[in-house]
Amino acid sequence: MKTKAILASTLVTLGVISSCVKHEIIPAPVPKVELSCHFQGKVNLTDIELTQNVSGYYLETNKSKFVIPNAPSEAVYYSEIKSGESLIAVKLNLGTIYWDASISADPTAALFNGFMTANTDPTYKLGGKNGFEVVYRDANGVVWTSDENDLTNTIQFTNIVQESDATGDYSKFVANFTATVYHTFMVVTPGVPPLPNDTTYNTQSFMIKDGIFKGWFKR
Repeated sequence: MKTKAILASTLVTLGVISSCVKHEIIPAPVPKVELSCHFQGKVNLTDIELTQNVSGYYLETNKSKFVIPNAPSEAVYYSEIKSGESLIAVKLNLGTIYWDASISADPTAALFNGFMTANTDPTYKLGGKNGFEVVYRDANGVVWTSDENDLTNTIQFTNIVQESDATGDYSKFVANFTATVYHTFMVVTPGVPPLPNDTTYNTQSFMIKDGIFKGWFKR
């Protein structure tokens, strides 16, 4: 009888201990969009490659908004691979999304996603307004820009994947393009007094051929 009493007491004690054990609640995994950028192409006959986290390269993306009262507002998106260690950078501008800024401060996710999937082969336009623009900054810090009047330029967006997480809504892409980019230099020739200085403008250009830009736009 004594043995049975001890056994019963032990079982009761174990039951009490078991009931006091707190079960760990494991939270559901938080979705996280995986983002990576890369550019490669033949720039002015030289092979250029820019890779995320190599030589300080990263991608910066944002948008230029033009809020117009009593009319559709406009947004042009940009995606730029750049570095704090090098002046060389490549930037893509794409627009234009129209939306009612009196209803929402930014275009909705549905409008953003629909625009990106509908504009896979945009035409080249100044500033990316209602089209696409390539901007290249060389090792000397000189900025070269595509020209909408150059009909030899091509662009194709592929591999478009749209994802969201706590940091925002993203449209990931791979852009394949070839473009001639231009820069206008001002040349000042000192005049012989009393003649004033003579100012002329010279435009130079080079081609970015077989450019492949992997990046994203953020709503």
